[in-house]
Amino acid sequence: MNNDAASHDLAHLLSLVREQLQDLPAMRQRRSSLTAKASAANGTVEVTVDARHCVVKTVIDESYLQEFDFAGLGDHVTKAARLAAQDVEQQARALQAPLADRRSEILSLSRMVEDAPAFHDAITGLRSTAPGESRHASDGDDGFDDFSQFPVVRR
Repeated sequence: MNNDAASHDLAHLLSLVREQLQDLPAMRQRRSSLTAKASAANGTVEVTVDARHCVVKTVIDESYLQEFDFAGLGDHVTKAARLAAQDVEQQARALQAPLADRRSEILSLSRMVEDAPAFHDAITGLRSTAPGESRHASDGDDGFDDFSQFPVVRR
């Protein structure tokens, strides 16, 4: 590889790294604000979850008991919560796809920088939080969910 090509590749690599570092905080912010809503029991049970898969809202329509038994309510809430969690994960993967593609390109280009193995190792550590990777609460979170919100009954 000649010097001009190597210089171009290195400039492109550094540009990609700069873009990645600039985009990571915004992506993390957008990911943390994701929510998804899903329903079960013919739409009479609706659950909303946040990016951490925590249930943030549950709505049970009054007509639920006209079609279903009270005993099955827990299963319907669980089903809706799982569907909503799957939706949040799909949204997160779609949101992170451009960053993952750029990261792959960065890793590919960093392998060409033969004289800088430490650079490749540093770039390998450059990644975003992938879906399902770490859902731990922030340091300010006491680990207890806010239970002040109770299910909403539609009239």
